[in-house]
Amino acid sequence: MSWVVVLLMTASCLGWGALALRGAGIGDGLVWRERAAWSFGLGMGVIGWFGFFAALAGRVEPATFALICAAGLPGLWELRRVEVSAEPFTVWTWALLALGVAILMGDLVEGLAPPTDADSLAYHFAIPRQILRDHHLVFVPRAADAAVPLLLQMTYLAALGLGGEQAMTLWCGVSGWATVALTYALGRGVLGRDWALAAALALATLPAVLYGAGSGQVETRLAAFTVVAVVAAARAREQGRLGWAAVAGLAAGFAMASKYPGLLVVFLCGLVLLAQRRGVLSAAVFSAAALAAGLQWYGWNWWNTGDPLFPVLYGVLPYHPGVAWDAAQHAEFREWSGQIESPLPRGLVDFLLYPVMVTFAPPGSVDAGRTGLGVLPVLLAPFAVLGAWRCRRRPAARTWMVSGLVCLGFYAIWFAFGASQRVRHYLPFMPLILVGLMAAAERATAAPGVRRALAAGVAAVLLLQSAGQVVFARNFVHRLTQGESRQAFIERNVALAFATTWVNAHLPPSAKVAMHIRQWLYLLDTQAFYANPIDQTEINVRFDNMDERLFWRQMRAHGVTHALLPGVDPAGMAALAGAGGFYGLVDRVVAAGCGRVVEVLTGPGAAASRTLGGQAATATSVVVVEFVPESCPLPRRP
Repeated sequence: MSWVVVLLMTASCLGWGALALRGAGIGDGLVWRERAAWSFGLGMGVIGWFGFFAALAGRVEPATFALICAAGLPGLWELRRVEVSAEPFTVWTWALLALGVAILMGDLVEGLAPPTDADSLAYHFAIPRQILRDHHLVFVPRAADAAVPLLLQMTYLAALGLGGEQAMTLWCGVSGWATVALTYALGRGVLGRDWALAAALALATLPAVLYGAGSGQVETRLAAFTVVAVVAAARAREQGRLGWAAVAGLAAGFAMASKYPGLLVVFLCGLVLLAQRRGVLSAAVFSAAALAAGLQWYGWNWWNTGDPLFPVLYGVLPYHPGVAWDAAQHAEFREWSGQIESPLPRGLVDFLLYPVMVTFAPPGSVDAGRTGLGVLPVLLAPFAVLGAWRCRRRPAARTWMVSGLVCLGFYAIWFAFGASQRVRHYLPFMPLILVGLMAAAERATAAPGVRRALAAGVAAVLLLQSAGQVVFARNFVHRLTQGESRQAFIERNVALAFATTWVNAHLPPSAKVAMHIRQWLYLLDTQAFYANPIDQTEINVRFDNMDERLFWRQMRAHGVTHALLPGVDPAGMAALAGAGGFYGLVDRVVAAGCGRVVEVLTGPGAAASRTLGGQAATATSVVVVEFVPESCPLPRRP
């Protein structure tokens, strides 16, 4: 059933995207491989767009998702004429295709495994599961990872609703290849088959892609929207056809509905369209399409909080009465953002050195070591500069210059003002960067000896990055070959997941568990509350909060019945006396007679890298506290 669902969704994406291209009247301007790749990317956005409104209407059921998918299938007729290139296959073609199949198999093996990525378990998969369980769209007033644009997560919701967890994870494994296909199609416009395949596989084996494409993380799929938006905007500027502007707006709108940096895609592509003849009309068409495709999540945030970018505009816009956010929480959130998400200086020298630093000496704060963008751009850059100079007067060079300026503009704005400096946030522009550099470098290497040197360097990078896929996939291959159960695999790869096993087996469905480990949210069958001191203030667990009465009232208001405290045991709870935060507040409530320890769980400690799999050898404890309101002397109301 999982494979059937994934095939249905893939066909539906192709169909919906082809219908969008047909409606814009630009299908005739794309060769078949471009039409197919563009259709796949755009179709993902269409399914996610419908998913929002289905959830908003409370129609979260398999029949609704099946209808959405089936409605796109007639569009496959637009792709019926397959055009095959007459370029002969070479030994290198077969070698690259074999490598591509091996990489794809690794992604599919990951798709057959239960999810273990922390971000996916915390919200990419947890929120769709909550929507499916509640049968309607939910708003979680948690900054950074819940009250955010969730268009792509609505495609996960469709897969989960139609085929369960394995359909969802398989869909992630397959949909991540939409950008790989787009990279190849983009490359074939300026490169021969072998060089275009090399560019596509260079993208498919980037550490950031290996790490995130098969999980719920959105950057790889967001890249499909970004590439279509930028290329369509450049072609609209070149040809003056409004259909290109409409498709650029549709793709850019899907980008802004998938992640906040997508707003910059809309802004920059809009500038490209303004800088042309009939610029105002093209920009108007672009803007209308972008707003129709991407505004819904910002409207949803505004409806629930008063801030379409919750909580970015706190203090600027008036918040709705009763919204769980205040000045103290906002200050805490901004301090955390500056120290954890954006710790690097933002000067001009830092702007110039950032790409080199994250490639050769990556600080841990930007995740460039395990989720970086590879060394190929640095390898290609010297050749590309020479090739770009030689071809500077060709018409194609001007079109690529527009794309390059958009990439540079995004980098400049993101580096100067972005909320996070993690390097994977630039991944959506890497197809344009890799193809552009590859094409320019190839033009600079007409001499056979120089071209062989360039090809050898590219091959070495592909082999090195492919070795990363082998390392990454072995954990999932081990599960299949050893017949490891879902629960055993999760407990081996997710920190302290043995606690969720106990909760699911021993607590009733009516229970609601508070904890501070966010990757437990998806794994718990009961309701859960993520008691985070930074991202939310519905239950105030900041370390400066010592008021157990306020804590108790908020816990009761949210129906919390239990708390999980990892890393302590009953004897160690005495050391929590006088402490603030979640642990200290729970200890005060227990001391007041409003809770009791009902179980002490023991198991392996924090998981090792998800890439390598396995658990640390040190055992740890998780204390389960049950709250007893019947005998509690603390007031329930102020």
